[in-house]
Amino acid sequence: MSFAVRIRKLVSETAIYGISSIVGRLINFILFPFYSYVFSQADYGSASLLYAAFIFLNIGYQYGMESAYLKFASVTPENRKGTFSTASFSLVITSLVFSGLILVFSESFAVLVGLPERWLSLVYFAAGILLLDTLSIVPFAELRLSNRPWLFAAIRGANIVVNVTLNLVLILGFGMGIEAIFIANLAASGVSLVLLIPIYFRLFRFSFDSVLWKKLLRFGLPFVPGGLGYALAERVNILFLSRMEPETVIERYSDIVDFSSVDPATPGVYTETIVGIFSGVTKLAVLLALVVQMFRYAWQPFFLNHAEDDDAPQLFGRVFTLFVASILFVFLGISFFVDDLVAINLPGDYTLINENYWVGLFVVPILMLGYVFQGLYYNFSAGAYILHKTGYFVYCALAGGTVSLLLNSLFVPEYGMTAAAWATASAYGVMALTLFLLIRKQYTVPYDWARSCGAAVLAAACYYCWSVFDQLQGVIPEALLIVAYLAGIALLGIVRPGNLINVLRSSN
Repeated sequence: MSFAVRIRKLVSETAIYGISSIVGRLINFILFPFYSYVFSQADYGSASLLYAAFIFLNIGYQYGMESAYLKFASVTPENRKGTFSTASFSLVITSLVFSGLILVFSESFAVLVGLPERWLSLVYFAAGILLLDTLSIVPFAELRLSNRPWLFAAIRGANIVVNVTLNLVLILGFGMGIEAIFIANLAASGVSLVLLIPIYFRLFRFSFDSVLWKKLLRFGLPFVPGGLGYALAERVNILFLSRMEPETVIERYSDIVDFSSVDPATPGVYTETIVGIFSGVTKLAVLLALVVQMFRYAWQPFFLNHAEDDDAPQLFGRVFTLFVASILFVFLGISFFVDDLVAINLPGDYTLINENYWVGLFVVPILMLGYVFQGLYYNFSAGAYILHKTGYFVYCALAGGTVSLLLNSLFVPEYGMTAAAWATASAYGVMALTLFLLIRKQYTVPYDWARSCGAAVLAAACYYCWSVFDQLQGVIPEALLIVAYLAGIALLGIVRPGNLINVLRSSN
């Protein structure tokens, strides 16, 4: 099978898996403009704090079992039911225990994540969401492994519909506050689990293989520190922002943030406002992260299925070059047009996003740079999976987590959102570099550094010109810069117009 055929299949499955993932996250982006008008920045900041905690908690709830199932179910398909049952049984027991602990120690949990006392009730919804989402992990992994992307996308789509509908009904119809976000999320997670029950009926058996379970843990547990490193890189900045001194917040942001509607008697309201702004504009950077996650969903089964191909390293190298060129294209597009996007006029004299959040747009390109590095990290992870060197993820997590904690602790208390964004980008960069250095001698992939770096230089030149020359900050000049970048990668031989057309056709 040729490179072109296999890469077209990767693109096709990336598109299908991505439909559900990207639409789901896009719905969150679409809901954010709605939230920006119905909730105060401080209340939205409180909700963001709890969702930041979700990232850390999900790692503990899942403890690498998704990746372990994908690995062992793919190498021993004859024991698919045994692997499914053992992995599922393990997650059911542990998630019940974890959610029970959160409920029993709800007040302590709220203090730990910085959740204001007035929103303590949200902790109960959080425990339910984490439980239901964990029970869906293995069935979703089975759909990916068995190449059933359309069913995967359909269930994700049902989750989205329920979530969005209940958000609108509960907020507009019943006048609820931010608790509506969590009630809708809980219901949507329940619907997903119900739709996945047929997979449980087909594969789950009341049996537990302790020997297999130990193998699953040995493979999966190294993903826990790796996941924690990701969580530290991604969202620990929110926790540091929430602990800024009110005086520092006022001094640094009073010229650009309207604090006139803030009640100074409410504890933590100034820092919650900054957290709300930062979390809101992060949704714009997440548009690029969605593309990275789309790729990851299809990339993991792809390299596992092609690991034994004679030309696997060459194939993976080609994928890397195409990924770099593509993700930088997305980076430029969002960076250039984000100001125009948020200012889109809507009926009723509204803009797409409340103007109160525009003051944070300067961090979007910085955050997106971090997601570019995250995409490189996923590319480099293929060798670690194939060689069972998942312990390398521990070193990457320690490196990235250390950088994130160090930069956040040193600079966020003084420099706020700027430092928080750069801490994230730097952490992902260190994680990608560390993994590359660790795996390159163990599993050699002939990366085309000349073309990949050429694409990076082209993107950097386009971004620099755009940021320096005001004349280029308009829709037409920005579009021309995008065209110039595409022409440049074509001249480098990364993508040929005819091949691009064929790949796009194959994804439809």
